[in-house]
Amino acid sequence: MSAIARDFRLARRLLVKSPLFTIIVVATLSLAIGLNTAVFSAIDALLLRPLPGVRAADEIVQLYRSWPGDVKFGSNSIPHYQDVRNRSGEFFSDVALWSFNPLNVANVAKGDVPRRVFAEIASANYFSLLGVTPEKGRFFVPQEDTGRLAHRVVVLSHAAWKGMFGGVDGIVGQRLVLNGQDYEVIGVAPPAFKGIISIVTPALWVPLTQLNETQPGSENSWDTRSNNSFNVIARVKPGLSIAAVNRQATALVSRLRTDYPKDYEQSGITVVRQADAGVHPMFRSAEVGLSAVVMVVVSILLLIACVNVANLFLARARDRAREMAVRLSLGATRAALVRQLLIESLMFATISGLVGLGIAQWAITLANQITLPFDIDFSAGMTLSPIVLAFTVATSVVAAVLFGIAPALQATSPSLVPALKGEAPAGQSRSRVRSGLVVAQMALSIVLLVCAGLFLRNLKMATSVDKGFVSDHLLMAELDPGMQGYTRARTEDFFRQLKERLVANPAVKSVAFAQSLPLGLNESDTNVEIPGYVAAKNENMGVQFSTVTEGYFDTMGIPVTKGRAALARDDTASQRVLVVNQEFVKKYLAGREPIGATVKTSGNDHTIIGVVPTGKYMRLGEPPTPFMYFAQAQHYNSGQFAVVRTAGDPNALIPALRAVVKTLDASLPLGNPQAVERFLGIALLPARLTGAVLGIFGVLGLLLAAIGMYGVMAYSVSQRRREIGIRMAIGAAAGDVVLLVLRQGFVLVAVGAGIGLAGAFAASRALNGVLYGGGENDVVAFAVVPLVLVGVAMVATWVPARRAAATDPLTALRQE
Repeated sequence: MSAIARDFRLARRLLVKSPLFTIIVVATLSLAIGLNTAVFSAIDALLLRPLPGVRAADEIVQLYRSWPGDVKFGSNSIPHYQDVRNRSGEFFSDVALWSFNPLNVANVAKGDVPRRVFAEIASANYFSLLGVTPEKGRFFVPQEDTGRLAHRVVVLSHAAWKGMFGGVDGIVGQRLVLNGQDYEVIGVAPPAFKGIISIVTPALWVPLTQLNETQPGSENSWDTRSNNSFNVIARVKPGLSIAAVNRQATALVSRLRTDYPKDYEQSGITVVRQADAGVHPMFRSAEVGLSAVVMVVVSILLLIACVNVANLFLARARDRAREMAVRLSLGATRAALVRQLLIESLMFATISGLVGLGIAQWAITLANQITLPFDIDFSAGMTLSPIVLAFTVATSVVAAVLFGIAPALQATSPSLVPALKGEAPAGQSRSRVRSGLVVAQMALSIVLLVCAGLFLRNLKMATSVDKGFVSDHLLMAELDPGMQGYTRARTEDFFRQLKERLVANPAVKSVAFAQSLPLGLNESDTNVEIPGYVAAKNENMGVQFSTVTEGYFDTMGIPVTKGRAALARDDTASQRVLVVNQEFVKKYLAGREPIGATVKTSGNDHTIIGVVPTGKYMRLGEPPTPFMYFAQAQHYNSGQFAVVRTAGDPNALIPALRAVVKTLDASLPLGNPQAVERFLGIALLPARLTGAVLGIFGVLGLLLAAIGMYGVMAYSVSQRRREIGIRMAIGAAAGDVVLLVLRQGFVLVAVGAGIGLAGAFAASRALNGVLYGGGENDVVAFAVVPLVLVGVAMVATWVPARRAAATDPLTALRQE
């Protein structure tokens, strides 16, 4: 039997011989390893994993239009996509277009009423560009990009085929009703294919040529270069770098600028690798930042666990000092003993890693149950993939070295004569190791808990930040009669009747409609010209907007600070009007009276009739942003958000809202009826997830710190039992002994606290980019956390000191 095999056999015996010791070590390590694995699985799903079901995903890029200012990742128009596709053959092997689009879907065979789903409009080459093979049937063909086919077609996702059709074999050729019109199912996508955004799976795909039928009011999209509402993907030719592709794309824009100077005077193209784009490049830095923060924090949790286990191994090394001395005396080399002890550590870490995988799987299952407040197939997609399993193995090995090396070195360097006699080991090196454990425990715990405290405070700030409107007692839902073939007159009559019937309900205070709601995923902007305002060179004059009906500001709880809101009389027969926010006035009308000022957009003059406070429109952390509100009657859009101010719980009104809509039109789906507070969950999701995760890590860190500090101090005091016995034998009182130990412990705790606060301050500076309002000056986190930890440390020191001081001096001396 080889030496290593004997070491493994001995290590296995020791595991069984001390079951309590084994359970404590495995429980401590497996928790930390499991949480590290779960966090890395989330990072893998969000940032590292290539698009599932896509051939050579590293060749896929996203194309964005850019404008001066901060618009680097804008959407594309159909004419722009067609130009890029036709002129980029030198560096792209193919270019395709896609866009998310809600649709009303009904399975005629089952007699279903229509329901709202998220679909994708896609050019015919979308699937072939991605290299996807259908599970059943076929995908789109080139003719379906030209509209030459006599019938409408649709491709189902695997999930929709299973959910809507029960996975029937004869799905190809069946009829599906989209927006009130018949479509033929021509194929089913494979299970692994999730589309371009892996965490969101469209229910189905329809070809671009059917845009007008699936997206009412989109007729001008075909020839309007400024109608930027689509996404463009491309496959890069082999051998070309992203830098080279961006240079060629810039040259392409120069040629387009020559042909279309008005449309490309300030516009450019940004090419981003799909792996770097993720959900969207504008969120990428936040995704990477938050992921790094959580990974660092959970790594600190692992270090704290390793310190605790190292302390346990040091205590066991004291008990095994005689064994090590005997083996050294008999000729064993120190290297051989260190190897054996490290193999023991590796075996503990291996078992902990296996248990940790179970903990990670439990955490992953919980995380995958997270849903979004939309009618969309969302999944975090976290799994124990091969790269995650490799990470767990690497983490276990690193942990074994971290908690095993110092005890192994200490255990194999005993003073032979005292150890052979069975006397307690002593020496400065052991004292330094004990002191180092206390300092490390304190420093790591403070960094962990301060970071957790900062994010919990950040969550509180995020939930209390002034959004610019009152979200409580507010109900919302999405409706689009135009998707069911309604004319403008019929749509406006529908919304009028809906409002009248809802207002008649005693539980309803007011009702209004808007094209989009703040802090959602809908964003629209339009270029403006303001007489008297001279735009800077290359200044982006696009301003975000929404269309609203009468009563919108009252219903949303937005005060009109000057002028008035849009009224019913502001229709197509009257002067075009708009309401702007205070930031619009500050930026474009500084020093001028806003009421009556003219704003030109989309070729029409609009008169400002009112001013409202600046709110939050896309993100809670966004800087003050100009915003405009147009009168809905002057800017018709069939798709609307209904907002209802309720007297009580808004969720209690959902059945009544459904009943009213069903009475008006039983075939019209009601999309996402929910309290606005839940709808805001999409904006608060990063802060809530990070705050919850780090809060849990903080509690676990505090628990591990308390246990670890108690273990370190108990071990330290036990090593000084003889000293304490001598002091008490010559007259020291129990209180004096306790104070002596507390004083010495406090010095170590203070040093650790100082190092930890310095590290926490550095960490808070690094976190400024992901915290609302920064965190380096958060007095609560930096004052409370150290005080709590110092209190825990002193209690952990006092308990063993008190126990030692209560020991009879003669008994302590006799034991030594």
